[in-house]
Amino acid sequence: MKDKPEVLVITHRHTSLQTILEQLEDVGFVEHCNVGGVLVDDMSDKKDYRPNLILTTSQVVYNMAKDFISDDIPYIIAKRSINFARIKPLLSLPKGSRIYVVNDMKDSAEEAIETLLEVGIVHDYIPYYGQEDLDPTVSIAITPGEIDMVPHLIKTKIDIGNRLLDMSTLYEIYEFFGISTFESNNQLSAKYIQSIISLMKELNVEIIQSQGLQKSIEGIVDQIEEGIIVYDQCNQIISINMQALKLLNRSYIDLISKDISRLPKNFYQAFMKVEMEKENFIDIEDESFYIRKRRIFVGAKVFATIILFDKMNRIKSIETEYRKKGRKKGFVSKHTFSDIKTNSPEMLSLIEKAKKLAVSDSTIFIYGETGTGKEVMAQAIHNASDRSDGPFVAVNLAAIPESLVESELFGYEKGAFTGASQTGNMGLFERGHNGTVFLDEIGDASPIIQNRLLRVLQEREVQRVGGGQPIPVEVRIIAATNKDLQELVKEKKFREDLYYRLNVLPITLIPLRKRKEDILLLSELFAKEFEEKLQRNSLRFSQEAIEAMLNYDWPGNVRELRNTIEYLAHVCEGEVTKEALPATILEHQDSSAISLKQEEIIYNTLDAKGFIHDCHQILTVLQKIGHRGIGRMGLLKLLKKNNQTLSEQKLRYRLEILADMDLIDVGRGRRGTTINEKGMNFLRYLENKSVIT
Repeated sequence: MKDKPEVLVITHRHTSLQTILEQLEDVGFVEHCNVGGVLVDDMSDKKDYRPNLILTTSQVVYNMAKDFISDDIPYIIAKRSINFARIKPLLSLPKGSRIYVVNDMKDSAEEAIETLLEVGIVHDYIPYYGQEDLDPTVSIAITPGEIDMVPHLIKTKIDIGNRLLDMSTLYEIYEFFGISTFESNNQLSAKYIQSIISLMKELNVEIIQSQGLQKSIEGIVDQIEEGIIVYDQCNQIISINMQALKLLNRSYIDLISKDISRLPKNFYQAFMKVEMEKENFIDIEDESFYIRKRRIFVGAKVFATIILFDKMNRIKSIETEYRKKGRKKGFVSKHTFSDIKTNSPEMLSLIEKAKKLAVSDSTIFIYGETGTGKEVMAQAIHNASDRSDGPFVAVNLAAIPESLVESELFGYEKGAFTGASQTGNMGLFERGHNGTVFLDEIGDASPIIQNRLLRVLQEREVQRVGGGQPIPVEVRIIAATNKDLQELVKEKKFREDLYYRLNVLPITLIPLRKRKEDILLLSELFAKEFEEKLQRNSLRFSQEAIEAMLNYDWPGNVRELRNTIEYLAHVCEGEVTKEALPATILEHQDSSAISLKQEEIIYNTLDAKGFIHDCHQILTVLQKIGHRGIGRMGLLKLLKKNNQTLSEQKLRYRLEILADMDLIDVGRGRRGTTINEKGMNFLRYLENKSVIT
């Protein structure tokens, strides 16, 4: 029996080698040839490489291997394609996102970019193959299996898997050995092609959905309780939902792809009569209907027309329910988790955590900076809980005058004080019975209110002002603040026992500056909102404006971003330039440039002394400790845990240097050493510079 011919696969990285070997086995090539593999860095002239064919991943790899193989051995430079089964996360990113494409070699990264663009996944791709200089505005990276090469500063990392051999390369290998791809036992045609076609179909559907067409026409209509009909410019019905078919008393097959005139005559005449974009009330066959019609545009062209219609008696029942809820003084939560829009992996993980906590009846404590959406999160938790049918009562303790807080929260009996209602009044805790009470800005509660809140949490009962009989209440408490309650406890400004009663299930919201990938996403959502509200042209952000917005820290978080977009929607026509941004953002750009120069001077000084690595470790530990501070011996122990060994004398000297540069504050006695704001900025500078390993 004749020996099988040999193929030697040569790659630069182990993961690529493993993927290609598995693929060749998967398509059945190993039945025809013996397949071996070697990393180019492991090749040696002491070994005898005599395969019938060499398959390499690039010309560069082949050139590196030439010293160890004979010139007469034929070779094929593999063409490789991305693994389409792994690219779904890319399709959820806002179009035009700035993204690093990470690979071990420049030509490999550029080839991956070219493939992505060819299949219609359009973003602003930047090849990365180990350069030291990083663009701090880029927070997303994708890599075909080289996840260890992604810089640690990149927040969002998407591994699309190692690239596969392109179909043309597989055919070239088969043809070299004279192997037919149509043999009955050949898996290349039967298995591999089938899987590629399946993946491409899936990709095409995803791209269409990302453009909003298929999702708008087919996905949404069946989720709406009103009747919906969509017809194109040729008057052909291209979508119709179940409610419409029910109201029309027709089947799907009777109407889909048919001319709009095929509708029941009375409905057709009514629909053609109604005015565009206006509310219309028309009687059809002795039944009153609400009808609205509008155009759907793709770019500047009309793509289709949508008709929304429903019986008036159902509209009236909705109005009745609305008025009923209105009588409850609006104690209704509007937001759900689907309203929290994010591309941040950390934020997505936080939402999943909050969903798990929502099913519990335990007290939830939300910490978040101003404008991070604490009440939105609280409402979402309420709506995901078993209490979602009950009231959601929100109380802002910083907004109610001190003299009224007690009576507002706990209610009062008649004649409890001058001006009190003669019938008494139910407090907000009573109104929240069988629902959720959201205590916002809990850090602003006075000592008296803290005492009363503690009783509610302990006893689950309230006592009205001027009343003697406790009233049982069944409520779930969600508290929130932007203040450091632990620090307030230390300062004796907040009861320690109340703090531990509240801090049962903690959630810390992520500020916008730590999820930069959401800035463009939210900007586009807010822009669309104000375009429709103000009836203005679409906003398009210039690259300079985008970079300025990404570089800004957004101290007011999502609320500040929304206000900024609302401002831009009023003052801009079409393109948003950098100069159109509010002065606070532009001033930040100037101050950042000044700060950067100062940090470069500090860096050069420490680098000249050879202290960069030591100082980075010291500042990192102090950052984790926070405002509590730490003594020198405690700092030494923590540094040793991080495998950073310094003598006490060396540590003292480095602390003196950091203090002289105003990067740390050295306290006396128990206060210990803490990192200050300037030190935090320098630590961020070091991490962005990517020189610390």
